[in-house]
Amino acid sequence: YLTEHPEARQQAEEMSRAASALPQAAAPVEPPRRVKEALLARVAADAEGRARPSVQSQPSRRGMRFENFFRTLSLVTAAVAIAWVILLNIQVARLRSEMSALNDRLAAQSESLDKIITNMPQTNPSNVITVSLKGTEVQPQAQGQLIADPNSQSAVLVMAGLPQLQAGETYQVWLIDGGAPVSAGLLTVNEDGQGVFIVTSREAIGSFNSLGISVEPEGGSSQPTGDIVVLSDL
Repeated sequence: YLTEHPEARQQAEEMSRAASALPQAAAPVEPPRRVKEALLARVAADAEGRARPSVQSQPSRRGMRFENFFRTLSLVTAAVAIAWVILLNIQVARLRSEMSALNDRLAAQSESLDKIITNMPQTNPSNVITVSLKGTEVQPQAQGQLIADPNSQSAVLVMAGLPQLQAGETYQVWLIDGGAPVSAGLLTVNEDGQGVFIVTSREAIGSFNSLGISVEPEGGSSQPTGDIVVLSDL
């Protein structure tokens, strides 16, 4: 149509130019304040929404750190518990070994005492006395008992607190009646410082005033020469 009617085409071009000039012809108008505030609030909300994922990710990382910490703590606790159980087992085994050794020593001492009692001459039970023995200042922890019938020529000596001696030394028991001490035999003690011994004499035990024990060379001496470790009145 515009091709066949030049006047119509010219009118259309004029109208198009007029329409294009309308935006430049209008005066600028400032938007209302509430519109501006609403727009700024919308922009701020959009910005906060975009930043929120990074803020929420922080607790997640913190939670992972706590989870790793408690996992490590659980492993350490389990390791300590296992070590404690192993240590307890070792201590129990050691105590059982010590108890077994102690029972063996007690059985040996009981057997030795039974033999001593069996080999003792018959005595009158009503006459048997027990005398407490004490160590001297050289061996203050020594203590013992002499179980005897004063009318008998033998008695049972039970001692404790006497340390084992060096090689070449021995304990020697002496009966004293106011004169020269009379040897009553050699005493041997175990590793616990205990010893059981039969004291023998040519005279009745009741005829002596004191009993002593000294440290002598191996094989004993005719008279005390070493330290007196026990000395008590009978």
